[in-house]
Amino acid sequence: MNSSSPKDNKDKAPQPTNDAQPATAAPPSTASESDSGKAEKGPSSQQPSEQPVVPVPPQLVMYPTWSTGLFECCDDIPTLLITCFAPCVTFGQVAEMVDRGQNSCGLYAMLHAGILYLTGCGCLLSAYYRIKMTQLYNLPNDPLINILVHLICEPCALCQEYRELQARGFNMKLGVGWRNQSLEIQQTGGLMVAPKVPGGMTR
Repeated sequence: MNSSSPKDNKDKAPQPTNDAQPATAAPPSTASESDSGKAEKGPSSQQPSEQPVVPVPPQLVMYPTWSTGLFECCDDIPTLLITCFAPCVTFGQVAEMVDRGQNSCGLYAMLHAGILYLTGCGCLLSAYYRIKMTQLYNLPNDPLINILVHLICEPCALCQEYRELQARGFNMKLGVGWRNQSLEIQQTGGLMVAPKVPGGMTR
């Protein structure tokens, strides 16, 4: 009968090795703390310098407008008299400039007079050229209003268009026509016009 002594049992017992040593908890890393600390200190250390805010003044909006009013006909009495008794003449002068000399003033005047004599609606032709003029020079362009202006008071409308072309540098005297206009007017078509200064200089 074999009996093992306590001494032999002690020798056979497994000895703990270095690999089986109990793992010890690693100390908490301080990298995250340092990063968070930097993140917290960053905004405070890099505060933007306070600069005074300068308000931007509102920009002036220039609305298109006629150089003269509709009822300022008395500023040019000769043109007013011609337009009252022979509107076809003033219309012919305006239409020739608007069409850049495609046809003569006499042809436009005869066309207006013929429509006025046959139908009595020569104002519709002149209203069409008023609409064409407003589109060309970026003037207030409301077709209904432009037609009503010529239906109600065609002489005032024609005189206003006549004065507008004069303000843009056209020589509107009878017999001058498009071909005898200055070279600058023929090149630009009167698109450039000096702004109208309200009021005058007072002492």
